[in-house]
Amino acid sequence: MNPNNTSPLWERIALWTSAIFSPFIIPIVAAVFVIHKNAGTTEEVLLWIAVVAIFVTVLPIVAIVLLFRLSKVSNVHLHDKDERLLPLSLTVVSMILGTIVLYRMNANERIIWVCQAYIVNSVVFSAITPFWKISFHTSVATGCIIVLTLFVNFIYVWLFLLIPLIAWARIYRKRHTPLQTVMGTLLAFVITMLYYYILPPSV
Repeated sequence: MNPNNTSPLWERIALWTSAIFSPFIIPIVAAVFVIHKNAGTTEEVLLWIAVVAIFVTVLPIVAIVLLFRLSKVSNVHLHDKDERLLPLSLTVVSMILGTIVLYRMNANERIIWVCQAYIVNSVVFSAITPFWKISFHTSVATGCIIVLTLFVNFIYVWLFLLIPLIAWARIYRKRHTPLQTVMGTLLAFVITMLYYYILPPSV
């Protein structure tokens, strides 16, 4: 599909694809499946999901909105790579705090590992972003699919077929170049798998 095509239908598809596979949303979806698989009670499931939602999505979004209101960023979508470092750093801090909370709550080690993998990927990609606008959409989606495949069920490997759709949506909307989406996927795959083989969860 030609990115210069301005068909309203394709634009809506690209917009909704970008929204549905937002880096603030799909980590929670993946975490829900991992938590449901590894939590012992319904109370644990609900509590651990709430912690992940607060520290991975709610607090980072609140921080971005506040930065926008304070004119620290020009828009809440963070289109300008030069404005991404501060909100991304705050997101990493929030994720670290959330992981500490889960650890203190004696959350399952696999859940803690997933949070740590999110943090490691976020730190690497945040360090790259000021120099090159690598795709968080494709990278986060890749990391989450790996998590689902490793800790829930291997059948979820088919979700990798969605990566080209996500990449197309980001290219179509002129948010990234093809190389930025491809590198987002490849780097997330390498980082997550290396982390798994170097520091795998013990249970």
